[in-house]
Amino acid sequence: MSGKPYHHGNLKREFIEKGLKYIDRYGVESLSMRKLAESIGVSSAAPYAHFANKDAFLSAIREYITDSLSDALRSELEACQDPTKVMLMLGRRYVLFFYENPLYFQFLFTRKDIDFISYEPFLLFRPVAEEFLKGLHGKQLSGESLRCKTTAMWALVHGLAQFALIGGVLDKNNLEQEINSILCAVEV
Repeated sequence: MSGKPYHHGNLKREFIEKGLKYIDRYGVESLSMRKLAESIGVSSAAPYAHFANKDAFLSAIREYITDSLSDALRSELEACQDPTKVMLMLGRRYVLFFYENPLYFQFLFTRKDIDFISYEPFLLFRPVAEEFLKGLHGKQLSGESLRCKTTAMWALVHGLAQFALIGGVLDKNNLEQEINSILCAVEV
């Protein structure tokens, strides 16, 4: 019998979370599934029960982060039935999600494999933003103008998330209020 203890809990999630820290510290090029398994205290074969190879592991990290963000945005949509407040709540949740999980932001957006047209969080956001904008500007809002305004709204919250992570721009002692003030200050 192996000297490695049987691992209880959600090992796949633990690999992902520790993998993000490993990548942050050493870079994706240096990622070793064997070393990652050792750091968790499981056999070197354990990762392969969950991931076919390193590329599959990286894809699983991206999927995990995307699903977590999508779930957070969905919970805001379910909690807020007021169309005048839903955009503010979605924007705030997006920024806070990445502020609370900075390695998620760094992993997702330093890679060049995200297609925002089919990115699930954007697919959740877009129809809500379009309905909000149509209500704000009337049904006569053109397709191109609607697309540009929706993209600008997404870019604003994405930029705020990055500002929250780099510091020096947002008041982190009052981060939620700061986010609300900035989102409310912008005319769409």
